[in-house]
Amino acid sequence: MGFAWGLSALALLVGVGLGVRALIDPAWAAKFVRLKADEQGGGQAEFRATYGGVFLGLHIVALLFTLLYFRSGAYVVGVTATGASAAIAAGWAGAAFGRGVSIWRDGADTPFNRMSMGVEIAMAFAIAMPWLAWFAL
Repeated sequence: MGFAWGLSALALLVGVGLGVRALIDPAWAAKFVRLKADEQGGGQAEFRATYGGVFLGLHIVALLFTLLYFRSGAYVVGVTATGASAAIAAGWAGAAFGRGVSIWRDGADTPFNRMSMGVEIAMAFAIAMPWLAWFAL
């Protein structure tokens, strides 16, 4: 079970890092997701908000719950951390599913999309490890 929690914490830390980087450098976020900000001034804010703030907020809360569980082992905190991780993992899995639909329906079968879908699946699996391990017990 310790491995599951450790892997989840590591993946959540990656999510925190992505959020911080996007918050600081929205041009990097735009390039990373292959989108372009509009010329009306709202585009950079959208990258900071969505790829920065949302990523940072979601992942850091789940990471804090996980670290509290590591520290205290409290059952309620562990359940909360497991639920938060499951919800975030579902988001990563949903992103992979959406990318898969795009590959299938839009003819977007590119090395970038295949690699991105693989990363999204890996992040979903890693973040969900405590939840999956809980069901395996």
